[in-house]
Formats: sequence, structure tokens, C-alpha cells
Amino acid sequence: MRTERGEGGFKDFLILLASAFLIYTFNIVFMVVTPLLLTDLGGSEALVGLQGTLFLGMAILLRFFCGPLADAYGRRMVMVLGSGAFFIGAVLLMHAVEIWQVIALRLVQAFGLAAYFPAASATAAACAGEERKGTYIGVLRMVSSLSMMVGPAFGIMLIQRYSYDGFLKSMAVFALLGMGALFFISTNLIEPQKDISQKDVQYKKNRSFGTRPKVLSILRQSPLTIALTFAAALSYGIYMTFAVPFVVIHTTIANGGFFFTLFSLGGLMANGVFGWFSDRLGHFRLTVSAFLAMGSGMILFALLPYVSLFVYPAALLGGVGYYGCIAVLMAWFAEEVDQDKYTTAFSLQQNALDFGIAAGSGVFGILLRVIGNTSILYGALGVLYLSFGLVPGRKENLRKD
Repeated sequence: MRTERGEGGFKDFLILLASAFLIYTFNIVFMVVTPLLLTDLGGSEALVGLQGTLFLGMAILLRFFCGPLADAYGRRMVMVLGSGAFFIGAVLLMHAVEIWQVIALRLVQAFGLAAYFPAASATAAACAGEERKGTYIGVLRMVSSLSMMVGPAFGIMLIQRYSYDGFLKSMAVFALLGMGALFFISTNLIEPQKDISQKDVQYKKNRSFGTRPKVLSILRQSPLTIALTFAAALSYGIYMTFAVPFVVIHTTIANGGFFFTLFSLGGLMANGVFGWFSDRLGHFRLTVSAFLAMGSGMILFALLPYVSLFVYPAALLGGVGYYGCIAVLMAWFAEEVDQDKYTTAFSLQQNALDFGIAAGSGVFGILLRVIGNTSILYGALGVLYLSFGLVPGRKENLRKD
């Protein structure tokens, strides 16, 4: 049976948002800057891609350990260790002079991605109380969108003004401040429950090192939300890998990164709105709406070779659909699992997200080589997303929330 701790902690949630903004910004900045650093050290594009794959793969593997560990020993400990991994990686990168050293330290920072992010989502759900999970998780996702809007430009500005050394020192401060804020969150919201027996505590700790039964239990409870998370993430993986050159070729926009500014702006608007409405209208309806937005945006994106101005609504709709969908699915997921499994559950969902991103990038690239027409592929995927909401028969096969 699901339990709630008190009526939620608004003050604690604000502290979490401050910590999350610092850590999320740290992560997105390093995702953008690390390829530049590797290139400056003489690395090839293939090596840059390998680094990203290794980083993501390591995070996926570590989440199977970090999620149950947080549920057993408390989210504060795991989040502190995760932000500490980011901090240590930034400090040691100041002394890295070889490509392999940079890649190795990014693998250290993968622990931060695996540990902090799912635990932050679980803490937001714990702060929310019974009826506000969608709203709180939506606001947390807004912080993620905001970090994407400001982080990359901020990081590159630091490098241009103060070199990599100044950049790394600044990022180390970000990680340290994000870690420090965690100690001000109330214990009852971020530590294991104290109203259970020592026998139960020991049982949970033992299970944290044997995660398979817990993961399978969550998969049986929430197969639909996991599948939809994967499906939504496909679009993000495709955009992250292929959108910039497509925009540069088919529009007058010189900096293709502007697409992601608009994409993040759409996400910033959608996260809170979709989360709030999902608490009132139901998760299924909002998920359908998000897929309709994703599909519409991708179809407009496919038409850029013919109408270049479509880049603006395409980016906004893509961001609204993707970020809104993930916010709703996270709230839906929190409703389906017990609170003492929150971090494991969000770790599993984050893995579905990362698998979807990787699959979107990889499969789309293979199909592009075979078909040779980017617009057709974007249009086909857009139609698939639209069909989720437009084909009535599909609803009969989905579990209503």
C-alpha cells in the first residue's frame, strides 16, 4: 500500500529545485562541452560519439544499483554521492591532458547521472503529497528545460572568457552548491521511513543488492508507462542527433542550436501545465495530447525543405510534446508504485528514457542510410505519433488510469 509522508513539503521542494537547477545545468553543460574538449585534444568525431555512448551506457547500468540503494538507505546519501561524482570529475578534469583521461572521468560522472536524477524525481513526488504529484514533477521538469535553455550558452561563454580551467572551476562550484543544498531538505522526505521494524529495514537493504525481483515487479505494475516513455524518447534522440544539420541546410538560421532554444522554451511552457492538468484531467488524456503535439511538430519539421518558417512551430510543438509527455508519465508512474520503490521506479523509467534516446539516434541513422530521405522519415514518425491519439481502437488496449 502506498504511503505519504505528511502533506508534502513546499519549502523542501524549493530547496530541491535550487539543487536540481545547479546539477541539471552542470550535466547539460558537460554534455555539450565534452565533445569540444575532446576535439581540442585531437579526438575524432567517432571518438566523441563513443564517449557519449559509454557515458550513457554506464549510467544505465549504474541505475540498477543506485535506485534500490536510495530506497534502502535514503535518497540524500545517493544524491550527495551523485553530485559528489560530478564535483570530483570536474576537479580532476583540470589535470586531464589525455583523451582517455577525459573519457574515464566522464564515466565517473556517469554515476552522478545515475544517482542524482531519479532520486530527485522521487523526492519531488514525496514532497508533493497525494494529489499534487503531476504539478510538482512538472515544475521539476521545468527546471530541466530551463537548464537546457541557459546551460550550453553559459558554459561556452565561460570557456571563451576564462578558458577550460575557469570553466571547470565554475562547474565544480555548481556541483558543490547543488550538493550542499541537499542537507537542508527535511529528513522525513529524503531519508528511509523510521516507522518500520528493523527486520524490514534489513530486508530492504538486502534487496538493494538483488534488484531483479524489484525491477520485474515494477515492470509488471507499469508496462504501459515504461513503453510510452521509450516511445517519447525516440523523438528526443532523433532531434538531438540530426536536427541541427537539417535546420542549417533547409532554413536561413545560421546557428542550428537555436532549434533547441525553441524546443526548450516549448518544454518550459509544457512541463508545469501538463503536470497540473494531469492531476485533474487524468494522465491518459494528457499523454495522448502530448503525443499529438509531438506528431504535429515532427510532421512540420519534415516539411522544412518546402516551408522553412515551419521550424518555429515545429520546435515549439516538439518541446511541448516531449517534455509534457515525460512530466505526465513520471506523475503517472508515481501513482502506480509504492513510495518505498520510488527511486528504483524512476531509475527504471530513466533507463527507458535513455534507451529510447539511444535507439532513436541509432535506428534513425540506419534508416537514413537505407532510405536516403530525411523528410520522409520525419514525416513517417510524426504520423505514428499522431496515430496514438487519433486511432480510437488503440485506447481499448491501454489501461485507463
